[in-house]
Amino acid sequence: MHKRLYILIASIMLLSTACSETTTSSSETYADDEDILYIENDSLLAESEVEKEHISRHRKLSKGYRRTFNDKNDVHLTAAHMYGIEPLASLEEAQKCSFDKLARIDSCQYFTIKKLTHSAPYLTPRAKWMLLSIGKNFQDSLASHGVSGYQIIVTSLLRTDDSIRRLRRRNSNASANSAHRYGTTFDISYIKYNRTDSSTFMPEYRLKETLAEVLYDLREAGCCYVKYEVKQSCFHITAR
Repeated sequence: MHKRLYILIASIMLLSTACSETTTSSSETYADDEDILYIENDSLLAESEVEKEHISRHRKLSKGYRRTFNDKNDVHLTAAHMYGIEPLASLEEAQKCSFDKLARIDSCQYFTIKKLTHSAPYLTPRAKWMLLSIGKNFQDSLASHGVSGYQIIVTSLLRTDDSIRRLRRRNSNASANSAHRYGTTFDISYIKYNRTDSSTFMPEYRLKETLAEVLYDLREAGCCYVKYEVKQSCFHITAR
């Protein structure tokens, strides 16, 4: 009897310690990520590798988008140099490139292209494939929750010398040597989504979470680099 009582007391003490540690960890916040509403599933009873991967993803994303998607600009540039084209002077040069060098990017069932004022609608075939994969995976993830009728919005694509000059007149802090120059890099808004029908609904913070999960999985698979841009309200993505 005394032995059982001792075991029960010890179990309660261990559980209390674990709860206090969990509370301390979850109280860490990041100033720009207060809208993250992930509840960390810390179950030790995952029955499959898929469940374990989901737990790991939620743990990392719960720390904040800016901490999770923190690939620096030099990392993006290195990949852009390796997989991209030589920088182009103008839109006309981009239009003359062969399809195996640069692919035109138009709105389709998986994404919408925002009106481009400082970039041209082109990417390398590798980057176009990455963009299509993100858009498709995003919609597949929504469908798994019974939601449809949303598209991601692409806000920036290939930048030529001409478009960079125009951009720097508007924003002097814009980089003159952006990874966008190499056709490997694009930006996706995380605050705006194109609504194609109103039969189902998902709040914007959940759309952002879903997009973040898609990007996390592709990044972990070594397909891309991702940087969470606070001022531009976008995910900055470079195909690998």
